Amino acid sequence: MVARERRLWTLIVSGLLCLLITGCGGGNSSGGSGGSAPTPPSPSFTMSLSNGNIALTQGASGQPLQVSIMPENGFTGTATVTITGLPSGVTVVPNSLSVSSASPGSFTLSASATAEISQQSVSVNAVSGTLNVDKSLQLNVSGVAPPDPFHHVGGSMVHGFYDETRQRLFATNIGLNELDVISGVDFSVQARVPVPQPLGIDQMADGKTLVIGTVAQELVTVDEDTLAVTQHPFSEVGTGGFTLFFPTVVALANGKVIAIGQEEGIDSSNIVDGGQYLYVWDSNSNTFTKLEPTGSLPWETDSLARSADHKWAAFAGDQFYLYSSDSDSLTSAPLATVNPSDNTFGVRGYAINPNGSQIAVVSATQVTFLNNSLAVVASTPIPSAFQNSRSAAQFSADGSKLYLEYAFPLRVEEIDANSHTALGYLSATVVTDGDNLERMLATDSHDRGFFGIDGGIRFVDLTQTPVPNDPDGILPPPFCPNLAASLPLHSAVQQQLSNTFTGISLFVGSQAAPLLNGGTAISIPAFSTVGPVDVLCVDSHGDTAVYADDVSYGVEAIGFSANLLPPTGNPIGYLFGFGFNGSQGDTPVVDINSQPATNVNSLVDLQPGVIDGEALQVPNGSPGEVASISVSSPDGAGLLSSAATYYTAPTIVPASGLLQLLYDTHRNVVYALKASEVDVLNPATLQWQSSLPFPAGATGTYEMALTPDGSKLVVGGLSGTDPQHPELIVLDPTGNAAPSLFTDTAMGVDAITGSIVIPPFNKVIFAGFRAVEFDLSSLTFSPLNINTGDLLRSTPDGNHIFGADLNNSSGAVFSLDPATYAVTSESFGFLFWGDLAVSPDGSQFAPVEIDLNLGAGIGFFDSALHYLNANVYPAFSPPDDQGAIGATYSPGGKVLVEPLGDSMEFWDTATGTLRTRLMTPEELQTPRFYPDFAGPTIALDPTGETIFAVSLSGVTVLKLAQPLDQMPSVSWPEAHGRTGKQAGLRESIAAHVAAMHSKNHLAHP
Repeated sequence: MVARERRLWTLIVSGLLCLLITGCGGGNSSGGSGGSAPTPPSPSFTMSLSNGNIALTQGASGQPLQVSIMPENGFTGTATVTITGLPSGVTVVPNSLSVSSASPGSFTLSASATAEISQQSVSVNAVSGTLNVDKSLQLNVSGVAPPDPFHHVGGSMVHGFYDETRQRLFATNIGLNELDVISGVDFSVQARVPVPQPLGIDQMADGKTLVIGTVAQELVTVDEDTLAVTQHPFSEVGTGGFTLFFPTVVALANGKVIAIGQEEGIDSSNIVDGGQYLYVWDSNSNTFTKLEPTGSLPWETDSLARSADHKWAAFAGDQFYLYSSDSDSLTSAPLATVNPSDNTFGVRGYAINPNGSQIAVVSATQVTFLNNSLAVVASTPIPSAFQNSRSAAQFSADGSKLYLEYAFPLRVEEIDANSHTALGYLSATVVTDGDNLERMLATDSHDRGFFGIDGGIRFVDLTQTPVPNDPDGILPPPFCPNLAASLPLHSAVQQQLSNTFTGISLFVGSQAAPLLNGGTAISIPAFSTVGPVDVLCVDSHGDTAVYADDVSYGVEAIGFSANLLPPTGNPIGYLFGFGFNGSQGDTPVVDINSQPATNVNSLVDLQPGVIDGEALQVPNGSPGEVASISVSSPDGAGLLSSAATYYTAPTIVPASGLLQLLYDTHRNVVYALKASEVDVLNPATLQWQSSLPFPAGATGTYEMALTPDGSKLVVGGLSGTDPQHPELIVLDPTGNAAPSLFTDTAMGVDAITGSIVIPPFNKVIFAGFRAVEFDLSSLTFSPLNINTGDLLRSTPDGNHIFGADLNNSSGAVFSLDPATYAVTSESFGFLFWGDLAVSPDGSQFAPVEIDLNLGAGIGFFDSALHYLNANVYPAFSPPDDQGAIGATYSPGGKVLVEPLGDSMEFWDTATGTLRTRLMTPEELQTPRFYPDFAGPTIALDPTGETIFAVSLSGVTVLKLAQPLDQMPSVSWPEAHGRTGKQAGLRESIAAHVAAMHSKNHLAHP
């Protein structure tokens, strides 16, 4: 019984298991019940790849990728295999494979020369009927960075000439008052030749002499071998009374140079290269002759062109003109003839091929090609409007192509000069460009294009295939992602991108930065060298955009705003460099000689590039101590060695209400003008002596001057009770005689300002539209009926007198003969002079345009009113406060002292460059209004070693280590000193200063 039950349970369990697992078949032929046979698995396959990672290099093919399939469950078919998700520029051969188990296949992947540098997964897909098998493949595309297309120089380059024989590019750099000599091999700066305000440039037909047009009313020639500079002054003024400068010059085979003359300040309808006059300078006779073929005015020529053999020149005015140097003659044709139809859009540019056989005339919509008989040969539509305000046209060295420069952003359109067809364009831009003078400087025989942009030289290989023109006329440069601005050394980072980018390749410095995840992220490489690097962006056409100084590694300090610091007073200085704020915008720690700088505040919006700036209060130091500045942030630490020197401890002599200072060399005392007296300071003891009080009834606003013999101290100005008439106080500097007061009430309304000078004839001149004279002998006023300008200054002996207009858009300057009162003047439009200084010997004078925000613009003139030069600020010593009244020449005339609210600038009067910036221990007195007529608030001793300045609490007395005339020039950094960056620095500093003033941290007296 037990055995039977055990057997029954065994049968039941076995049956259940049979049903649960597979079902049970059985039964007999009569159809009795029982289990069924199992269903066999469906045929299928798996796929294998010979390599799961494929590495490609731009312009090359990779190793074959073998694809095999392995059958399963009796699969005997074939599969079609394809690869999908390839990045831009990567192709595969064949497009698909037919693969069986017995017959594997191979793909070959290739990357074009401009394939997208990336790291991403692609899909290998095998399909057979309803079967679909996928495999992922990691694809890495790498490449070598193109030749570095951008080279920092500093300043702002305007025009250039490439010398094939010497393999040098000569570029005029108005931003630094120099001619830059740049190697055509490695683009390094070979020399920086001082040239005043250089603009246009060409090579003379002798092949060894450059001719340069300047803002300084002269042409300059430069020997290319010795770099010796020779000046050729231009003496004739413009017909409208405004002086001329020369933005464009072309040199001809007969030794003549055609130059465009632009009226100073008029800006020629915003045409940078254009002007209202044409002159010919004959280098053989050194004479200037007006060239305009007609007597009609206004004349307007926007550019000049010449052939490579120097025999032909072209320009447009009332007609289109072709000049032949062989015959020294002009031929012309109506503008409507050379620029059909009917010259509707105006002639906007022109170029001549190397031998003068073909001339290209460019309008807004087309290029018209002419022969040298000025007959139309062909015309070519151009894709986008050509603007003559910032553009240029130039033939290639062999004459086969015409290059048209388009600005903002900088691009070059190419025209086939044989078939007269538009070929496309190439980018020459630097992002973000802040330079309004971006220009095509030159091309060479190898079709290399050199472009001045953003304080550097942008190189473009014009032999590469151009980008096809867009049907809508849009010529965009490559569009590229913004990268993390600041990274620690040796640090690579993956960055998510705000958009999806495809078809581009990025190089950070010289290293590839591959796109990731289908262009939604990027891998920024690590760097072991501190400092900024450029980012190059290359699109699928091979077109390149440069992002200058776009990523920095570690911390690098490159410049400090001043190089002479007071040992006390803790003024605010500005430190510039890279990596200061780290990737998270942290405030860095700054030390000067191991002492912490306080109130460190980061400047903002320092674009373009990734430069950082920090405002900081300078700690105290010891006189003579050389200051090195260290800065540290999350990105690392940097050191600026020997950034500045602490000068001898200054003295502040307490005083209030001071209006003007004057040094009396006869008695070696300093006079300090007040509202009701003149105080007298002993410069040896720095003690105040007995003052010189004004007589009763004195009510005017005054300026003081000393007679050349030192016998009288005169205080003159406008009457306080009748401000349209002059008032004069005569003081005895010894204090022995009583002061005298004189007021004019008889001459009617006098158009004077209150500024006075004393010629060596015992007379006082009141400046103004109708100047007035006071005779110190007869003690009488007399009208002069001359216009001297609003402001007069003279040499100490009174023999040289110069004037300037305040707040006048003519920018006029004046020279006054002290004996005859004959006045000569020149106008420099749109300048607003606020101060004036005269050199001790009268050979030079300098009107100053006071900026209520930051700094001062200085014009240097000779005694004949020729504009000699202008001041140019270094990139990393920008002005950091508004100007003050009191510009003063050093005793030898080599240095001009220009006071600002917080500092003194020492300008080299020969080059217009900054020798030194000295920070003062407290704020100097600055104008309350502009223009605020006032006398000079600084004075120098006769040696130029001691400076006296009106400051917040009295007179600040500064003793220099050497006389001003012996003060050496500082070598300010310019390697990354681009104009756009300089503008950004100044704007950021201005915002910081305004914020400080609003908090009364820098309140002016």
